[in-house]
Amino acid sequence: MGTGNIYFRTVLVAMLTEFAVSQNYWEDTRTGKIPACLTATCDRGQDVCECYLTIEHRLSMMYEESQSFVIPSGGRLYEYNKLSTPIENTDELPFILTADGNNSRIVIAVNRRFPGPQITAYEDQTLIIHVRNLMHTDSTTIHWHGLHQKGTTYSDGVAFVSQCPIGHGQEFTYKFQAKPHGTSFYHAHIGDQRTMGLYGPLIIYPKQELPSTTRAEHVAALQDWNHDDDAATLYQRMLYGVFYQSSRSRYEPTSSKDGGMYSRFLFHSGLVNGKGRYYINSDTHNQAPLTQFDVSRNKWYTFRVISAATLYPFLVYVTGHPKLTLTASDGFAIQEMVVDAFIIQPGERYDFKIFTNQSDGNYMLVARTLEKDQFHVAEAIIHYRNAAVNFNPDKPASLSCSTGIKCKIFNCPYLSPVNGDEDCLTYNDARTNDFNSKPEEVATIDYECFFNFAFPGEVGYTPAAVNGRQFVPPIAPLYSQPDDLTTACPANCADNNLCSCTYTQEIENGKVYQFTLTNLGNGKGWSHPVHLHGHSFYVMKMGFGKFDSNGVLFDSTSDISCEIGSKGYCNKPVWANTTWKGGNIPGIVLNNTAQKDTIIVPTDGYVVIRFKADNPGAWFFHCHIDLHNTNGMGMVIIESPKMYPAIPKKFPVCGAFQTNNKALPVSKAGTMRALDWMLGWITVTHVISKLVIM
Repeated sequence: MGTGNIYFRTVLVAMLTEFAVSQNYWEDTRTGKIPACLTATCDRGQDVCECYLTIEHRLSMMYEESQSFVIPSGGRLYEYNKLSTPIENTDELPFILTADGNNSRIVIAVNRRFPGPQITAYEDQTLIIHVRNLMHTDSTTIHWHGLHQKGTTYSDGVAFVSQCPIGHGQEFTYKFQAKPHGTSFYHAHIGDQRTMGLYGPLIIYPKQELPSTTRAEHVAALQDWNHDDDAATLYQRMLYGVFYQSSRSRYEPTSSKDGGMYSRFLFHSGLVNGKGRYYINSDTHNQAPLTQFDVSRNKWYTFRVISAATLYPFLVYVTGHPKLTLTASDGFAIQEMVVDAFIIQPGERYDFKIFTNQSDGNYMLVARTLEKDQFHVAEAIIHYRNAAVNFNPDKPASLSCSTGIKCKIFNCPYLSPVNGDEDCLTYNDARTNDFNSKPEEVATIDYECFFNFAFPGEVGYTPAAVNGRQFVPPIAPLYSQPDDLTTACPANCADNNLCSCTYTQEIENGKVYQFTLTNLGNGKGWSHPVHLHGHSFYVMKMGFGKFDSNGVLFDSTSDISCEIGSKGYCNKPVWANTTWKGGNIPGIVLNNTAQKDTIIVPTDGYVVIRFKADNPGAWFFHCHIDLHNTNGMGMVIIESPKMYPAIPKKFPVCGAFQTNNKALPVSKAGTMRALDWMLGWITVTHVISKLVIM
């Protein structure tokens, strides 16, 4: 055998071996043989962090290894026909998805887990994340919530804004810079798949240590859970409501203490890292397993709390530890704030730390909804290592608040209640402590815009809209196929008109923008956590409605004029006092203004945010309540389209296909693809023939 043939065989074997290994990454990461992120990458000092994520449908409460249904008892799991011995000491235990332990239902798993595996990287690393869709019936995309995607719009992961959906059996590789640092998460960004479990933590460690850093930490992802509704059903419930057949009645949304309402999504249970207990009534639960956080005494611990919730905000506190020290929001460090509890909205992230100086025992991380007269809660166990584990703790105690000893609550979506037992702080009470923040850049503005997030329809529930425009996703990505847009908004979307269209707002790179986000008109009534892609912003001022003597909203803020037409849609809000134009707003925060990427727009009120346009691209801007978003409460910020990042080679293309009963012409692109295929086949057959000859 000649030297050339030996060399050829060596190279070919090496190539095939590498190909085989790369294929094994999919199954090895999916089955947990190796971590989702390759151990040879992602460490501090390395340039690249590479991960593999496989997305597929699975059933909760199923022990797949023995093809057996499982049931909860005493905080543990048992096979339905082997009730004497709990399931433990098996490598499959982490892959038994429990949710709240109530029957078996479909979930969307990432690498067979729910939530998906945590991705950990370091600031400025290049993240390369391969995503494979094995769902039989659904397409998907993955958004990297909180990461700015500077120069990589194509990796933002929003269906029909930054990319085409990933179909069954398809793969898509996201490549982007790990920036900014902090607590983020990844989640589906098509339809309502997040509510089915398609999300996971994404933690970016800073390149220099932050003032509030602790050496020990835990991550807690919160979710509200529903037994009945899959992603498609949720959307239909949003349109037509929820009805009870037995009582022949309609479900009426619950409300918070200020009168703000919650939409058509029934809260059955709360989950922390995919685990929770189903409360049959306010005192009795089904004893399903809870997530457990182990701690040692006399040590500082950071808890990174992520709200992956579909709808409900949570009040977060720790039993037995009366004070929490808040250190960051949405990845940006803030000056430490000592509080009794804080409120987190869907899409937000908060870091807090506690000092574990209590008696050895079991305590609880509690996240309770803001619903009035309801006990809806997500729970996790905080276990001191020297104590025996209580797998089935009692119902957690509520916060102990009184007029004599008020509870200090941060991030309130309303003003302090009149009963006097709470001292409510808003995000305007936070101040930045992050080396990446530059609030001086937004001290003055170049342009200002108003956006009203509401339900301005005749029935008051739908459609969801921004300035009266119900968002319609385009048929092709606005970033890579802007010329294929067929659903642009008409010019006559005035106050008395509602439009279903692809709402966009163009901005100019290098300019400072002030957005005033309102929640007014006859579509008000529900608060909206609004998230901006591609940027973080500075929260300049929050304005609230008017409250009666019982602390309940009775009228809107007088700071905004809606120029209301006969239907009261408030599609064109403006400052009531014209001297406030151009950024001259009384009471705005200009000293160490805190930064984030998701903020609540309170009903009957508004919030003023500012940011510098420094990231050309097409960026989704939307309510982070899935039901509101999919019903149309979103828009796209088009930032300097002539400066868009170059479209990657072979980037997927999608859109409508119409023949109009005419013969199909063969395009140049089609001819080239056919030629490429033929040349590729000739090359392959040539290699095979050489292998046969050798």
